[in-house]
Amino acid sequence: MRTISFIGSDKNAGKTTALNFVYRKMLEKSGSNSGICLTSIGINGEDVDFFDGRAKPNVCIRKGSYFITANEHLEGYGHAYDLVHLFSLSSSSKNYMLGRCRCDFETVIEGPNCKGEIMKIKDVLNNLLPDCTLLLDGSADRQFLAHPHVSDAFYFSLLISSRMEQFEKAKALLLPLSFPLSTEKMKGLIEREEKEETRSLLFDESGSLIYSGEMIPFLDEDLKKVCKKQNHEKGILYLNGALSRSLFSFLSPFADLEIVLDNFFLYQNISTDSVTRGVFLPSLYLLNPAHVLNIFIRIDEDLNDDAGSIVNKLPFPEGAQVYNLFKDRLNSIKIQ
Repeated sequence: MRTISFIGSDKNAGKTTALNFVYRKMLEKSGSNSGICLTSIGINGEDVDFFDGRAKPNVCIRKGSYFITANEHLEGYGHAYDLVHLFSLSSSSKNYMLGRCRCDFETVIEGPNCKGEIMKIKDVLNNLLPDCTLLLDGSADRQFLAHPHVSDAFYFSLLISSRMEQFEKAKALLLPLSFPLSTEKMKGLIEREEKEETRSLLFDESGSLIYSGEMIPFLDEDLKKVCKKQNHEKGILYLNGALSRSLFSFLSPFADLEIVLDNFFLYQNISTDSVTRGVFLPSLYLLNPAHVLNIFIRIDEDLNDDAGSIVNKLPFPEGAQVYNLFKDRLNSIKIQ
């Protein structure tokens, strides 16, 4: 089973439009609806665009496709689907079900909001539908989405705007995609010491473990004390938690430190504007690569003739396939 997640830089970046487009292209390519399942991180049922007040596009699930949602959203739809499976998730207050559409219909898609529940649902799907593709309406603030056990690949949706807040969000989402992957040495050290609860690991230059933390890194005062004790000696720091602005500032002078982020989502709390103003001396790496299939952009109307110059300032990774989902001719786009 393959899982493809959709994330956006903002609520109004066009993520649902991208999901609808990719879903439609996949149906056209396969000629069959039975190999696709749709769900969401949390709820995708907002009716109105947060930014401009326009109606948000709904996801229409096609006949033969599978979907996962909370039972409460299916009242009155009994004729439209067959119940395939009821999920037993003791950690959740919601009751989720897997259904298969008898006809095309629109409903609110709501799925679990944490890694553990997503993994339980994926285990069930692997048994019932081992060859399906799971389309996951995701969120950029759910760090677990970037773990390779959760998502195999991503589609990005970016709002391009003259407003600095939106520009910085798009920039922060793109920048870590160009970070180099960890070396085999780094990867080996981390895999040797990492446990499910690990949030940070610090190794000295020889590869000896100096510190292992289970607290969120930017709140871990013991981690900071150990880093200071190293007195700026060479070392490798693995972070499985957000590289927050405060932690970014604390680590910025450690020139001989090689920092390995578990995944690209962990960089999202950094203001890229602060990066350009200050000097961050450590080297940054990714443990898990980011497999981005396409990047869809939505250009705000306020840009007018300045759109090209703004887009060119964004750090798109080399070779990225970038499309304006609302203007480009998209029939030629290949959906992988």
